[in-house]
Amino acid sequence: MLRHFQYYLFCLALLLCTFHASATTTVEAIGQALIYNNDLGKAREQAITDAKQQASLQAAAFISSTQQLEDGILEIDNMRISTMSALTNIEIIEEKLVGNKLHVRIRADIDAQTTCANGNTGNSFRKTVAIAAFPLEHQDQANLGSLRNIESGIASLLKKRLSANDGITALNAGHLSLYTQLGTATTRQLDNGALTTMMAHTQQLDSQFIISGIIRDLSMQDPAAINEKNWLIDTYNQLDFKSSKHLRHFSLELFIHDGFSGTLLEQKNYETQGRWNHKLTEKIGFATPAFFTSEYGKNVQKLLDDISADVVQSLRCLPFSARITRTEDNNLWINAGKESGLKRGDKLTVYRKTMFYNQTNLPTTELINTRLTMIVDEIQPTVVKGHINGLTSQHNIQQDDIVMFW
Repeated sequence: MLRHFQYYLFCLALLLCTFHASATTTVEAIGQALIYNNDLGKAREQAITDAKQQASLQAAAFISSTQQLEDGILEIDNMRISTMSALTNIEIIEEKLVGNKLHVRIRADIDAQTTCANGNTGNSFRKTVAIAAFPLEHQDQANLGSLRNIESGIASLLKKRLSANDGITALNAGHLSLYTQLGTATTRQLDNGALTTMMAHTQQLDSQFIISGIIRDLSMQDPAAINEKNWLIDTYNQLDFKSSKHLRHFSLELFIHDGFSGTLLEQKNYETQGRWNHKLTEKIGFATPAFFTSEYGKNVQKLLDDISADVVQSLRCLPFSARITRTEDNNLWINAGKESGLKRGDKLTVYRKTMFYNQTNLPTTELINTRLTMIVDEIQPTVVKGHINGLTSQHNIQQDDIVMFW
């Protein structure tokens, strides 16, 4: 029976390889349930639930990287239905009694626009993200409107937006500036002269991902428009408030780093502009009501919405991982808690974290797949405990190694 189920999953995997989640897809699925004590209503409810699971399986199941073939049969370490594939317009199209078993056929639409570039559908575990400060490359540009608080303010606004997503736990680290050479960030030079995009000292944040960036430009398109000495021309400029001479630029470069290795995962530029009609002497401040009532503020706000949506999509497609904080016998403890969404029985792959130096003496972190599976046993508010098959000392699994779910 087990091998038949494994064969079914293997066929499903082949089907998913040809599935392109680019639009809403309609699927049909059959669920079944036994009828106990002539309770047809309860059986119908259970059969519909079973049918929903089968429908979700068709579009959203994915097989983890720990899968392997043994004797020609696909063995599954991890399989989870992604909550990102939502069933809508569910319709019962057939009910049939076979003995004491009720069979229900349903039709449903699946919003399948969840496929990632790597072919996965993403996973539903919550990922921790620390959002650091966004320093200004040109400090004097913040003088106009008194926008000095923008460096920590960007982090606060992104934290608020990302926290609204079920798959992310966002932490505000806006008091931390991670770069000393803003003009060349994220590239930094090591003592031996080598260049790297690896972020140093990521362990202090103890977060799975780190979001940071540089504010590249807050300049006016026409600086003379707000610095005009001639009273007559200045009055004309103020009356001509719709002119493009009042446009102000906003340019930001965003970085996503892996919090355990310091590796740069993604780098992207964002920019917008809008009219800035405030007077030179007005102290508006960043993210104040006065700031957001201007065209410039509204456009910046919309850009931050776009940035947040991009970050959510990027993080959803990256694996869930957590740091091993303690080992004992065959038990592991990881720095994840109840909020992560992990449940008893979930399976995570164990990776050994090693540091080596390449031919230019550049320190590099490598994660080695041990082919071991941690099975979750206990979930507490701030820690998760699990076990592996064998002793951790046998496999040289230590504190600061990583568990991962693709």
